[in-house]
Amino acid sequence: MSENKATCEKMFSSMIAKDWDSFKDCLTDDVFYRIGSGEPITGKENVAKTLQGLYSEVEMQQPDVRQVLDLPENDQVIFEFEAHYKYLADGSTLNFACTDVLRMKDGKVNEWRVYVDMKPYYDKKAA
Repeated sequence: MSENKATCEKMFSSMIAKDWDSFKDCLTDDVFYRIGSGEPITGKENVAKTLQGLYSEVEMQQPDVRQVLDLPENDQVIFEFEAHYKYLADGSTLNFACTDVLRMKDGKVNEWRVYVDMKPYYDKKAA
């Protein structure tokens, strides 16, 4: 396993554990984060704060990883997976098809683009 893939796996594990210090250790100070065509978020503190806000509504569960493309020659790791979240308001499960593209710099995530079908979340919020 490459250093880049190990960093990404540590980042995702830290998210599940809500270990925000370990999570931030996996990011460059000026990391770029964007979900789909949403507003970009820059900086590891801002990314952590954004996810902490999301995780006040949902709890990340272990994903079903379909494929990981570890491309160390390009400093890039791509995860394709089914994300599972527990909706805290009622305990139901939300499932999302997702692909994350992570570009690395010096062994840390420098750019993180999330391509996810958010429909299950919006449907739940509207119900």
